[in-house]
Amino acid sequence: MRCALLVACILLTACSSASPAQKRPAPSPSVASPASPAPSPSPQPLQRPEPALPAPVEETAAAAAGGKLYVMGGFNAAGASLSSVYIFDGTSWTSGPRLPVAVDHPSAATLNGFVYIAGGHSNGRDSARFFRLDDDHWTELASMHFARGGHALVAAGEKLYAIGGNTIRADVGTTESFDPRTGAWSAISPMPDPRNHVSGFGTEQAACVAGGRSPTTPRVDCLLTSTATWSHTIGDMPRPASGGGAVSFPNGDVIVMGGEDASETRIIDQLAFLRGDIWISSQKMLSPRHGFQLAVLGDRAWACGGGSAPGLHPVATCTSVGDPAAS
Repeated sequence: MRCALLVACILLTACSSASPAQKRPAPSPSVASPASPAPSPSPQPLQRPEPALPAPVEETAAAAAGGKLYVMGGFNAAGASLSSVYIFDGTSWTSGPRLPVAVDHPSAATLNGFVYIAGGHSNGRDSARFFRLDDDHWTELASMHFARGGHALVAAGEKLYAIGGNTIRADVGTTESFDPRTGAWSAISPMPDPRNHVSGFGTEQAACVAGGRSPTTPRVDCLLTSTATWSHTIGDMPRPASGGGAVSFPNGDVIVMGGEDASETRIIDQLAFLRGDIWISSQKMLSPRHGFQLAVLGDRAWACGGGSAPGLHPVATCTSVGDPAAS
């Protein structure tokens, strides 16, 4: 009995002297790591290739409306005038309603959401005819007073202006304006320096033409729409050119590109932006050409078709240029 009590006491003493079990520390609350920033979108290149036209064409007209680009008329490789219309919807090209007359060297413009096309040469015959695209068909409107091709049709303010160009006999110096409210053309101040193969663009106050030939020049002339008088305040292009393209971006910035040199024996790679009254050139034109018209689709200026060499060398090439000032 005494031995049993002794053993119990020893066990009790050992248990009471044992150190309490240490508690395992609670895990620290997890701290969420900051989310990684989303990758920045890749900057759009200033120039890039675009889907080619369905067929090679040269000396075309171009305009954009309703989120679509229209390339109209021109020459084919055999030198025949064309009535074809190609439409790009941002993804692919389709054929549109054919022009009522086959023409090369016409000019087109967009005003109040409508595409217009005027003039040109029809297999050697000068044209003054004028059309508006209404959904799936062309509506013929009042003809210009003067037949002409290689001119510029420019939208400025609430009117269209037909400037420059030539016939088979001579350059056309007379300028005329079309008012869609009256449906009539009016002859206004003649160009101070008549020439053909000009590149046209519009500003808030003026309809302008750059370059052209007879002889080839870098000159820029602007018709002030408020006074119907001519101004020569914009500086010359960096290089003389004829048959190139020009257009105004929606923010008012202007670009000129391409064309033939003064000897009409070489395609030039000019690409210049208007800053104030001065042209700035930082790159060369991708796929240099002549015989195309620039048009703005989205926020880029599109150059589709044209000639890859002086004379008749039509291509289906299509490229676009962004506005560096808008990026």
